Amino acid sequence: MLLKRNNILFSYDLKPYKNEFDETITNINLKRSQVLTIILFLVNALLLVLDLLIYKPMRSAIPAYSYLYYSHLIVMPFLMVFLGVGIFIKKQNNPICKKVFIYSLIFITMIWCSFIGINSIYITGGISAYIICMFSFATCFLIHPLKTLFIYSISLVFFIYGLILNVVTVQVLYSTMVNVLITVILAQIISSLNYASCYKDFLNKKRILESKQMLETVNAKLQEYEKTRTDFFANISHELRTPLNVIYTAEQMIDNSMKSSNLDRNQINKYFKMIKQNTYRLLRLINNLIDITKIDAASFKIKLINYDIVKIVEDISISVAEFIEHNGITLTFDTEIEEKIIACDPDSIERIILNLLANAVKYGKESGSIFVDIFLEENYVCISVKDTGIGIPEDMCDLIFDRFTQVDTSLKRTNEGSGIGLALVKSLVDMHGGNISVRSKFGEGSEFIIRLPDLRIPESNEQISSSIFDEKNINRINIEFSDIYL
Repeated sequence: MLLKRNNILFSYDLKPYKNEFDETITNINLKRSQVLTIILFLVNALLLVLDLLIYKPMRSAIPAYSYLYYSHLIVMPFLMVFLGVGIFIKKQNNPICKKVFIYSLIFITMIWCSFIGINSIYITGGISAYIICMFSFATCFLIHPLKTLFIYSISLVFFIYGLILNVVTVQVLYSTMVNVLITVILAQIISSLNYASCYKDFLNKKRILESKQMLETVNAKLQEYEKTRTDFFANISHELRTPLNVIYTAEQMIDNSMKSSNLDRNQINKYFKMIKQNTYRLLRLINNLIDITKIDAASFKIKLINYDIVKIVEDISISVAEFIEHNGITLTFDTEIEEKIIACDPDSIERIILNLLANAVKYGKESGSIFVDIFLEENYVCISVKDTGIGIPEDMCDLIFDRFTQVDTSLKRTNEGSGIGLALVKSLVDMHGGNISVRSKFGEGSEFIIRLPDLRIPESNEQISSSIFDEKNINRINIEFSDIYL
């Protein structure tokens, strides 16, 4: 059932909350049944007093007064028992016992009121007791319309059966039956409206609570995004400012040296090298920012060709071996297969491996080791880049592939970095249909494992010009390793 209110669509689907709603209305009905029992007890006590003081002389003339008196006497103990049982059941907090108690009270009270109503025909000529009883139950209790239909139908059948047995004239019989039928129909309508109102109120409260929780979740995410944005700008500003400061300082020193009479070419070359390296750092940062933005906008495309993945990884390892060993770290390349042609983008694979190797050097220990291995798993070609560096804390292993995430977030950290590299690596691996994972122990080193699908694409050249590959190699190495100072 749908209800549109103020352009907001509310869906009244009880399924997710059925048990909770049943428990809620059961508790409400239990409380109301206890109140109703007390009211009935007091009313019955008052009627007993009236029977003894006023109606007693009339019993001999009109037997109906005697029946009324005895019914009051019989019901009093029942009501006292119900009061005690109600208190006991409330403490036990058993849903089944609660429902049995509620429906027992309803049935017994309705039978009693039906009897009083039939008996009243001989006293007042009306069925006011029955009418009051039906409307009281309709307004007090929250019961499903189908259940109330069943209860009221039994009451109607019992009342009509009692009328047929006791009423003499046909005219009184038919008029009373019409009154009873109208009473039951009105009671059913009131009961259904009462239940529907409670039903909607309950679900609206749940929707409001869900909306509140959703808003709190969204608000928490917005705060998290805001913190990420703030951290990103703080980090990026640091990453931009540092190489710019170095370039500016080196330019100032060159300018001073050029004005000086003693021109030291070695010192000038040193400053030019500083400018070049920090230019590469800026270029790497800007390239990463552009590419990660393109990936977000779905405008970054990889160019898959069938190529030897072993050759790509081996060539990259050989290209950077001298640089890595110059930093006092040993690089070892090993493969269990000599050749493996798969669908891949050589430029992206080169960028992935260079990034992982640069990180291994950046966070490596002096006299440490880096191991690059290629092996096969079922339907996958796996590339492992393992180091004996400082490692990654266990709680950070699931986060390092998130954008702008760094293990050391302080601006005084030992190694430079924007926190974009591994996020870009993961995106490039994902675009190949593969996955990347990390195993690490803090203080002992890390191992990154890339799994690429062992697939080929149709109508693709299996070789590309090695000269094109070599021309880009030097610049890419310089750019990817620009954060590492010799």
